[in-house]
Amino acid sequence: MIDLLTAVFSFAFLVTVVRASTPLIFATLGGLVADLSGALNVALEGMMLIAALTAVVTSVYAPWYVAVLAAVLAGALFGAIIAFFHLKLKADIILAGFAINILASGGTVFALALATGGDKGTSINLASKSIPAIDLSFLANIPLVGPVLSGVLSGHSVLSWLAALTVVGLWFFLYHMPQGLWLRGVGEYPAATEAAGIPVNKVRVLALIASGALAGLAGAQLAMFNYVGFTRDMTSGRGFIALGAVLLGARHPVGAMLAALLFGVFEALSIVMPGLFSWIPAEMIVSIPFVVTILALFLFSYRAMRARAMRGG
Repeated sequence: MIDLLTAVFSFAFLVTVVRASTPLIFATLGGLVADLSGALNVALEGMMLIAALTAVVTSVYAPWYVAVLAAVLAGALFGAIIAFFHLKLKADIILAGFAINILASGGTVFALALATGGDKGTSINLASKSIPAIDLSFLANIPLVGPVLSGVLSGHSVLSWLAALTVVGLWFFLYHMPQGLWLRGVGEYPAATEAAGIPVNKVRVLALIASGALAGLAGAQLAMFNYVGFTRDMTSGRGFIALGAVLLGARHPVGAMLAALLFGVFEALSIVMPGLFSWIPAEMIVSIPFVVTILALFLFSYRAMRARAMRGG
């Protein structure tokens, strides 16, 4: 137990938490934007997977930032596709989302085999690039607080800092800009917003495209920093965990970030604990984030039921 506490209360563990949380933060924010517009994006998993492969393959031939941009565009494209099927062709958005997830699971394996010359499991044969980490070790020179600041802030991905800025930006957009009010109004009262002259379908299309773009950033972080390279089904359910984080975060950007960080802590624990407690099955440790997701959804549903009962009373 002392070894576990020592590992948890260390700068290395904090870096691991941030590393694990960054894809979840982007995916959760993507799920939040879509959910607030009234169009639940269950295709986050597939969008992340497609974006991850796109980023890896692009990084072989272009700088890392071009690869990240390609991942964002890939996610946005599939956001537009799901919007087309749902809003134009009137397909059920849940079924359309699961169709994209299935397409991504098989399609990325096929595309990976084409890119690597036959390897269907990993991109180890591709010389892909990674996203740089920001080195703030010079902060250690500050008296008293320098070593702490350096340990906390140094070594994180460029996208980890972007994730934090995105949370602040999305909060400002949703609660301090008229377009944010439109987005929330479309999700809560579509008839009223349409009567006010706000194009409901256009807002939802843009929300789904933005949701896909954010999922693209999640995929890029996963394949170009958390792991350098692509592995078959490497998202491992993170898109579904992000949906749980949206609900656990009470559909608010800051709450969503905190929920994603919570899941990041459990994912980091699943990385640290096997080395400290070899007698615990690795499968049990890896399942921790998914168990927490189920508990989070249960608690959120229970809280929502109590709130409805109190309003009814």
